[in-house]
Amino acid sequence: MKSIKLGSVSCIAVALVVAFPAAAQQSTPSDTPEVEDSSARTLGTVTVTAQRREESLQDAAVAIEAYDQDQLTRTGLESAQDLGALSPALGVVAGGGPLTSLYVRGVGARTVNPLTDAAVAQNIDGVYLGRASGAAGLALYDLERVELLKGPQGTLYGRNATGGVVNYIPQKPVIGELSGYAQAEIGNFSKFGLQGAVNIPVSDKVAIRLSGSSLDRDGYSDDGTNDADSFSLRGQLLVEPTDRLSIRIAADYSENNALGSGGDLIGTFGNPPAGNLTDFTPSGVPMDSGPTSAAANAIRTGVLHTPSFAFYQPLDVNDLYQNNSFSGVMAEINYETDAGTLTVIPAYRESDQDYTFIGPGFAPAKTREQNSQTSLEARFATELEGPLNGIVGAFYIEEDIQTSGVFAQNYASPIQNYDNGGDSWAIFGQTTFDVTDAFRLNAGVRYTEDSKFVDGISDTFITFCGGAPASGNFLTPPASFGNGCATGIPPHPVISDRDAFIQYFVDAGLIAPGSVATVPGNGPPPVYNLTIPGGISPQIGALVNVGEGALQSELEFGETTYRLGAELDWGDSNLLYAGFERGYRAGGVDLSIAAPTYDSEFIDAYTIGSKNRFFGNTLQVNAEAFIWKYDGQQVTYFTTLNGASSFPIANGDATITGFDVDMIWAATDATTLYGNVQFLDSTYDSLTLISDPGAGRFGCASEGVSGSLETYDCSGQSLLYSPEFGLDIGINHIVDIGNYELSLTADASHRGEQSTDFSFLDATKSDSYTTLNLDATVSPSDGRWSVSAYLRNATDERYFQSVNLNNRGLAYGIYNAPQTYGIRLKANF
Repeated sequence: MKSIKLGSVSCIAVALVVAFPAAAQQSTPSDTPEVEDSSARTLGTVTVTAQRREESLQDAAVAIEAYDQDQLTRTGLESAQDLGALSPALGVVAGGGPLTSLYVRGVGARTVNPLTDAAVAQNIDGVYLGRASGAAGLALYDLERVELLKGPQGTLYGRNATGGVVNYIPQKPVIGELSGYAQAEIGNFSKFGLQGAVNIPVSDKVAIRLSGSSLDRDGYSDDGTNDADSFSLRGQLLVEPTDRLSIRIAADYSENNALGSGGDLIGTFGNPPAGNLTDFTPSGVPMDSGPTSAAANAIRTGVLHTPSFAFYQPLDVNDLYQNNSFSGVMAEINYETDAGTLTVIPAYRESDQDYTFIGPGFAPAKTREQNSQTSLEARFATELEGPLNGIVGAFYIEEDIQTSGVFAQNYASPIQNYDNGGDSWAIFGQTTFDVTDAFRLNAGVRYTEDSKFVDGISDTFITFCGGAPASGNFLTPPASFGNGCATGIPPHPVISDRDAFIQYFVDAGLIAPGSVATVPGNGPPPVYNLTIPGGISPQIGALVNVGEGALQSELEFGETTYRLGAELDWGDSNLLYAGFERGYRAGGVDLSIAAPTYDSEFIDAYTIGSKNRFFGNTLQVNAEAFIWKYDGQQVTYFTTLNGASSFPIANGDATITGFDVDMIWAATDATTLYGNVQFLDSTYDSLTLISDPGAGRFGCASEGVSGSLETYDCSGQSLLYSPEFGLDIGINHIVDIGNYELSLTADASHRGEQSTDFSFLDATKSDSYTTLNLDATVSPSDGRWSVSAYLRNATDERYFQSVNLNNRGLAYGIYNAPQTYGIRLKANF
């Protein structure tokens, strides 16, 4: 019923916006504000390329938002991991190390390893980023704009764009112009940032643009976590040998060497028989103390790991590091013909990631990942005089990834060593037919084939108190205490090499000499008896490999996606559009014994929207109502399987309905008001999660035990990062001071309560919040330089960006940034 009501309200809202042009056009002059110099108040034109051709944002019949570099800087975004502050529709989660997950209106994917594709596609300079971790290497500097397309883009973008697309578009070289800028920023938390760019005219046909950025900031947490330490460079060469041909070559490189994100220990959930799995006790640990604080470790080391029944070890900030680099080279070749423009974009990108991160169970997790991708896109956009125009193209990408990692949990060590990747190719076309001068129909289709593979070994070494369960010597409390397990069980080394892992125990005299890392198979799991010389018991426990063993799999998928739409110009500056688009994300393989493969996901999006300019081009009002049907969403969640932490992937169905309104009003020559509001209802129609019997910590109803698994029905829950209400509002006022201008800006953001974790527990939800940012900038009338002072999160509003649990109930929450302030200096030439 709620979805029906919201859908009805959405249609009414769009209808009111559509009807407004008639009322505005019939108004008398007295109804319209008098403007002595209308040109000073006229809203500018924002050019976007979201539909693979240049057009005004107001002419693009899609749900899109665009942000220029000034907006990104003023909002205080340090990298692509901060983009969630830009729009009520967008949620961005920074996970361990460079891991990044993007959500649009609840549609997204928790990308915990390179086996999982993103559901929101990211493109840098027109090149698709195969791995979501690439967002950690995207410093937001010297950009022309960032575009956010909301909803599936199954035709023009296709691959892994079920939720939408984020385009990062850098400033391009300009022929015949010597220009650039230099910017420095200092702030609290010892923040120091530099960025700049220079455009060099080499000749009347050649130009070069060089740009760079560096950022260093202390951690927001007392232990130094949640810090920043990054460096980026970009170089571009533009050659225009003829009026019809342009060739642009670009290369970029970035490093991230920060400790990374770290959550505070916010509390503990109960463990039977002492308490229920979902009973939550707040920790009382101060906010921003960090995951390795003495207070957090005092609680952590009082919790027993199972099945070793040894106390967790303290976390140490010295175990944290990131040595991640990202680089790429691409070319964009455009050739204009009388019929249209041919565009060819070959590209190569690679990353080398070596990092650790800590969390509820990880102490720490360590990953070494090297990946490379080669891609090629070619498209032809027609520019014909007749009523029919369109675009046709082809796309190819090949990925190759090597990963070695251990999700160390003191007494349980999932070790994964594997190669994965694959290739994908697609052909696509989209056309628009002008039925009349004011009415257009459009249609598009894309066929995609995806091939994926994984080849490697997955081990899960778990220590059992007393002995392996099959031996009959396995001990639980209170007998485990008498055996000395609580304090005598040796913790595991943080080693991702399976042979070196076993050799560590051999060298320490803990297991039999000559022991080797046997690959698990279909028979009984390999067992290594643990002995402690001089211990209470001659055999304190057993190290058992319950992993999946050798993994070798190849999967292929093929799918056709399409869109249909209609557009109607109601006036010179008024557009009404409606459309349907189908999105697709291929299934794949996973390192989970319970679900080694997962199915493809699909989304069908129905949209009606309107884009309008009123009152002499001084008021812009855009609105959109939508209904999305999500089929088979790939849900990566945390659970306990075979006694160890696991991240299987489930497929769930959901319905998402809502509407949003975007407004900009040049109220006076000096004052501009703007805002964006979104109402959203997102609900899982079906979603089943699994765990070991009696180990599922979910806010969902148990469906009972079948075989070795317990299932939970999570239908009726809201999708992650999909608040029912979101609002961004702001005001900019310009004060003339002789030959100088003072620009005053205030931005406020509100988000309703939202889930951050697939446990669906109240303690893991982010409460509703409102933040306020203030900015004051002084510059001369010629704009040659500027000095800015800023105050972000002025009221020091704190909320969870994400909450994570482990299988023994430890809960760590990552908060947003506290109040920050600083000064920014910029010189333009």
